[in-house]
Formats: sequence, structure tokens, C-alpha cells
Amino acid sequence: MAGKRLKTTGIIFGMAIFFLLILTEGLVLAKAKPILVGAPVPRASAYGQNGERGLIMAGEEVNAAGGVNVGGTMRPLKLEIIDSRDEEPGVPTSSVLLAIEKLILQKKVDVVVGGPCMSECSIAAMDLFAKYKKVDIVSIGTYTPTWDMKVAKNREKYKHSFRESGSVKWYIKEAIDLMSKMKSEFGFSKLFVSIDDSLMCRKAAGIVQKLAKKTGWEIVGFDKHPIGTTDYSAALTECKKSGAQVLFMWAYSPETSILLKQWADMEVPALPMGFIGAAEDPGFWKATNGKCAYTIVTLSETGCVPTNATPKAMEFFNNFKKRWGVEPRSTGCVSAYESIYVLKDAIERAGSLDRLKLIAALEKTNLPAVRGTIRFDQNHQIIYGYDPKVSVLGCWVQWQNGRRVQIFPEVAAMGKIQMPPWIKQ
Repeated sequence: MAGKRLKTTGIIFGMAIFFLLILTEGLVLAKAKPILVGAPVPRASAYGQNGERGLIMAGEEVNAAGGVNVGGTMRPLKLEIIDSRDEEPGVPTSSVLLAIEKLILQKKVDVVVGGPCMSECSIAAMDLFAKYKKVDIVSIGTYTPTWDMKVAKNREKYKHSFRESGSVKWYIKEAIDLMSKMKSEFGFSKLFVSIDDSLMCRKAAGIVQKLAKKTGWEIVGFDKHPIGTTDYSAALTECKKSGAQVLFMWAYSPETSILLKQWADMEVPALPMGFIGAAEDPGFWKATNGKCAYTIVTLSETGCVPTNATPKAMEFFNNFKKRWGVEPRSTGCVSAYESIYVLKDAIERAGSLDRLKLIAALEKTNLPAVRGTIRFDQNHQIIYGYDPKVSVLGCWVQWQNGRRVQIFPEVAAMGKIQMPPWIKQ
């Protein structure tokens, strides 16, 4: 009996020591000076909401695992999130810049991650980061090629800015490559283009048309509708008459749900695909009563739907769904989440928060992550590609049986392209 009591006492003592060590480690982390991470986020927009959730989730994970090792001292991360409001109508760029300046001057953040999302605001903010010598990792929005060109013209001035989000140039290349795959597999060659009447949609669609022609596609029709349009029947009738096999869309207005409902009701024999903002949402099937079936849309970032492309992709998807109660939506969910780990990795390799050491470490980033392996090119733009061992992957899905199923890039695909019964192959 004495031996048993001694054994029990030993177990209890051991457990007490174990929990005391955990508590002590937690107290040490709590006392350590936090790394202040400023995060401008446009909270009124879906992309801003995506990014904020990704940032918070990554920050929670990092702190739960002990924080960031800064030269031998474990320090917690503290997110300082501010609403940049850059995707709200009528908000001037100057107001967005004031919000970022508040993070730098009043909150005295160590680094900045996240937005702003709107390209013109993010590009203007680069001058703020240069002025205040503050490292910035853009991880929500800002797809414009202007970012690359601005850095290329003056790399020394803009050395503080890194873009870990996407690139419209790469997204267009993905679209053309996917269309080439469809051309090869199904014999498609006729394209009808439909866009929201906005500057970004017009320019991007123009590039798509030009590249499509070069790869053997015939443009058989074009529809440019005002944002807020609620009846697309005339354009869809033209599409039906044109003999188009693919209806390529570049539209971000929520009214595209009406377009796709009408497409299904009219049984237009052209497969819809493209950059369709509303169709990215996990609730889009319900919003269209299932009439979005067969629609192909880019979510921009592998990891937003189930895939085995990388070891971390399913883990992220499942954890995000558990943490927020919904599946990752699209742009920002993964990239913002990863940006915290990019920052952690760079700080730990630099052993310091010194900006020059941090910049040098970021430039040498080679980090396995959710979308693939994160690296930056000479213009501090994340490298996209089709090999997750050396680049990050985009994400094209098709709505099938109530789910978004990844169908491209092929290395991440979890299903094949399906056709509605009224399209003859």
C-alpha cells in the first residue's frame, strides 16, 4: 500500500511540475514585450473580412505555440487591426492613408500586414512605408501590375514593401491555360465575353480577349453591362445565338447571381467561367437555388476548398471552418493567414526586428505554406506557378452538387470539369 501511495504521489507531483512549467512559460510569454503588427483591413468588403479572419487565426496559432523567437526571447504577436474602409463607396485615398499613418504614429506598430485592398490605395501607401521606414507585407488584394512596375523603377525606395497577395497577370495566365485545357479536352473554340462596366473589368477582359485569340479562340460576342443590372436575358440570347461554347465573365457585382439563374433557365449552351465575385462565396449555391451548378470561378488561393496539393492545405481548410463556422471564401483567407507565418519566419531568421535585417530575411523567404512554397521575386512579389515546391498555387473551382470542387491547377485538382446536360460535347 505504501508503494502504491508513493507511486500515486509521484504521478501527482510530476503532473504538478508539468502544469507549473506550462504556466511559467505562459507567464513569461505574457510578460514579454509583444510584437505589434498593424493590420489595415477594409471591414465592409468580403475580401477584407476574409483577410481579417485569416490574420486573427494565424495570430492565435502563433501565440498558442509560444510566440515568435526574437533573438532567443519568445514574444507574443499583438494584432492592431484598423478599418481602412478602402472598398467603401466615396472613401478617398487620403482617408485610407490616414488610417495607416495612425497605426504607424499612434499605435507605433513594428510592421504592417494585410491591406489596404484597393490597388490605388495600396500603391499610394507604399510611399508612406518608404517615408516612415516601416516594413509592409500586403496580403489582401492589390493585384495590379502597377505595383510591380513601381517597385522595379525604384527598388531602393520601395524596399520596405512586399506583396504576398496575388497578381492579376498570373490570374489571367491561369484563365488562358485553363481555357487551353478545355479547348484540348472538349474541342471548344468559341468565346462570348460578358463584363461589368468598370475600368478594371474592361481592361482585364481586353487582355483576356487578346490572349485568347492568340491561343486559337474565336471571340463571337461581347456584353458590357452597367453594375447593378438585373436582367441579362438579351445578352444571354445573343450568347445563345452566337454558338459560343464558353461564357467568359469578369464581374464582381452581386447581381451576377441573377445572370447565372437566367443562364440556367434559358439553358444557354456555353459554360460560364471567369472572375465572378459573388460565385466565390460558399453560400452561392443556396443563393441561386443551385442554378450556379457547373459555373467555373477562380478563388485565387489554393486552400480555400479541400485539396491534397500541399501538406498544410487540408489542415488550414479544416481549422478555418472550425474556427469561423464557415469554409474559407476566397481572396485573403489564405494569403493573410500565411502572411503572419511569413513574418514569423523572417523575424526568427533575422533574429531581430531591425528593418534592414528583416527586409534581407524576407527577400530570402523559402517557406512551405498552405498554397505551396512562398518565395519573393526581385520586385518583392510572391511567386506563383504550378509547382507547389517552388511557388504558390491559384485555385479554380467548379460548382458541383452544392460544393466548390477544385479543378485547376491540375496538381491541386480534386475533380474533373462537368458539363450541364444541355451542352453537347
